[in-house]
Amino acid sequence: MRSLSGVVLALALAALLGCSEQAAVISAPALRKPPPAASLPAADAEVPFHYSGGGGRDPFASYVLRMRDIERRSKEADATPLERFDLTQLQLQAIIWGSDRARALVLDPSGKGYVIGVGSPIGKNDGRVVRIADNVVLVKETYVDFRGRATTKDIEMRLSGAAQGG
Repeated sequence: MRSLSGVVLALALAALLGCSEQAAVISAPALRKPPPAASLPAADAEVPFHYSGGGGRDPFASYVLRMRDIERRSKEADATPLERFDLTQLQLQAIIWGSDRARALVLDPSGKGYVIGVGSPIGKNDGRVVRIADNVVLVKETYVDFRGRATTKDIEMRLSGAAQGG
């Protein structure tokens, strides 16, 4: 029995020594010096919060819409004069027959004339001339909705009443 109590006593002593070393390691950071009081704000002093958003990007702005806007601006810079106007601002003035391909004369709001043919770009919404008939020019425009889906629409530009003789 004595040897058993000796073993228990040895284990208890080892456990105590192990704990005291851990306690010394744990308490070592507590022995460091605290920073000087002058560098810390007073406990009762309120530090006002100020946000300056200048120069930074908006975290809630849509990346897709921003890229579409950049693409639209670059396309506007490369656009022909007729692509800078809406189709409602343009006026079909005459249709020219007698050659191998039909042509049409379109006036912009300032009165400047442009000759167009099948395949000519026209209008702000990626319009293309599809067909030129007796008194009408058919334009196919492509619209892109907010989801990025492309939708096409056929728009007829008709000769004005004075140009038709009526």
